[in-house]
Amino acid sequence: MKLILLLAVTLLNFVALPSYASGQHSLSQYRKGQALAVQNPQQAARIAKSRFGGRVLKVSKKKQNGKTGYKVKLIKKDGHIISVFVDAQSGRVQG
Repeated sequence: MKLILLLAVTLLNFVALPSYASGQHSLSQYRKGQALAVQNPQQAARIAKSRFGGRVLKVSKKKQNGKTGYKVKLIKKDGHIISVFVDAQSGRVQG
């Protein structure tokens, strides 16, 4: 009986784990409950550009108020340069 239970649990692990691991997030992030809304600088740039328009000048990883995210620098059509912070956890834009 124990052997059957052990085989069933092992089989479930082989079936369930690839579905978690196939995404952009690591398995450790799922365990911690920290699935990221913004996973890379390109996504942060797209979010900031869609909200404010203009052209992306620079994207850098940054911590702000204890939150990890991306600082995105944009140049607007009128020549103004703005910097915004895109929170990696929530995808919210501040700035």
